[in-house]
This record gives sequence, C-alpha cells and structure tokens, in this order.
Amino acid sequence: MKWSLCSTGNRDKPVEYVLNRVRELGLDGVELWTGHIDEYAERWGAVDGLVDEVRSSGWQVPAISPYTHFTKSDEERAESLAAVEKAAQYAVRFGSPLVRIFLGHLPSAEASEELWDRAIQTLKQALDLADRYGVNLGLEMHNNTFADSIESIRRIIVDADHPRLRLLFDGFNLYLERTDQAEALEAFYDYTDHVHIKNYFWKLDAPESRKPSTVLVGDVDNIKLCEMLRSKGYEGFLSFEYFGAEGELCVKESVAELRSGGWMKGTVRG
Repeated sequence: MKWSLCSTGNRDKPVEYVLNRVRELGLDGVELWTGHIDEYAERWGAVDGLVDEVRSSGWQVPAISPYTHFTKSDEERAESLAAVEKAAQYAVRFGSPLVRIFLGHLPSAEASEELWDRAIQTLKQALDLADRYGVNLGLEMHNNTFADSIESIRRIIVDADHPRLRLLFDGFNLYLERTDQAEALEAFYDYTDHVHIKNYFWKLDAPESRKPSTVLVGDVDNIKLCEMLRSKGYEGFLSFEYFGAEGELCVKESVAELRSGGWMKGTVRG
C-alpha cells in the first residue's frame, strides 16, 4: 500500500506548504485539490513548475480533487461539469488516474426521484467527459450526500452504469451515518480505487464533541481496515485527510504509529 496526503487539509495555505509536509513525512504522493493548482497557476502563469516538482520528488498524484454536487441549479450543474473537465485536464498533466467527485448536496434519503434522476443524468455527462481524457471519476463516500449508505452507493453504481465510475472509499464518513466500514469495504472493494483515512473521537449524537485522533486510535477500526486492504492485495493509495493544526499533528503521529507497526516504510523526518 502507498500513502499520500490530501492537500484539501491545507486549503488556507499555498501548495508548496503541502509539498513540504509530504516531503517531511516521507510519503509516496499527494492528492491535489484543484484550488491549490489554480492558485499556483495564477501566481506562476502555468502549472509546469508544480508538475516538475511533483515528478522530480518521485511522488504520485493518486487523485485530483475538485468539489462537485450535480444536484442544485442548472448553473451549479454546469459549474460541476466544468470543474470535472478542468480536473481531468490537470489529471492528464500530473499523470493522475482519478478525479474525485461528490454527488448530491443533501442526504440520499431526502432526495426526490426527480432530483435523483437529474443528478444521475449529469453524472453520466461527467463520466463521458472524463472518458475523453482517459481518467476515472472517484465518487467519494460521504455523509450528507447521495453516497452516504451502502444502499445509495449501490444504486448510484447501477443507475450510472459506466465503467469510468469508481469509488473513493472513506469509512469514517460512513461511520457518521452509522455504517460499518468493514461491511462497506466488503461490498465495494472491487470498485475502490483510492482510500481516505482518518480517525476521530466523535459522539454521534453530540458532534460538537469531536476530536481528531491518530488513524489507529479513534472510533473506527483502521487496523482492521488496513488488514482487509492488505489481505485483498490493495496496491493503491491511502490518503491522510485531516484539517487544522490538530489534524496536522495527528498526521505526523499517525505516520509514526504506522511505521512502528510495519504499515509504512522509513522514518518520520523533522
């Protein structure tokens, strides 16, 4: 298994800050938020320098990550499609196989059939667009979206019916919907191209109590997740997804834990 860092966790800082973290942690890659790439291009007039730095560092980019919904107004759906196309273009530049997407701006249980159908039709357009660039779309499992349960994710896969639709597995997001991540991984492993990993102490009925923890300590059993992925022969990336100063510390401590447990190679620097 390979390990990367989601640059979305540092949306308030330039991408160079994220790359420095990746370097200090000794990770294998970086999942790039499109906002970071856009901001770099605005400063330097092109993304060439960023592409060169990533490649010269020996890193891979497992996913390019825009934000999408496909479910609001006609204007929003057009913006989501444009975001997918720009991300697909970036994916080609960085040699990334996957564009992360979200589907839906509200929980699946609250979606009308009309809204669901409209979302699926727009998703199909996005999938056809991604196919033109030779990349896949990785639907992120996430609470408060259409992909918030095993049943709804299965329905999206069936309704979209497209080989370019893959999954970005995030077991903690499903935990917030009281779904066991081991059950979800068994159901969707064959569709999983990328994994987000994080952990929290989070009382489900009192979310204000949430506190980030290292990936191997917290409310979800990520040791079991890693064991399942290893037993299934997973060769993709697990990407740390944390926000804020506490989150940064959790990533550093997680890397140390994972290395001491034999899940990662090398030592933590800095």
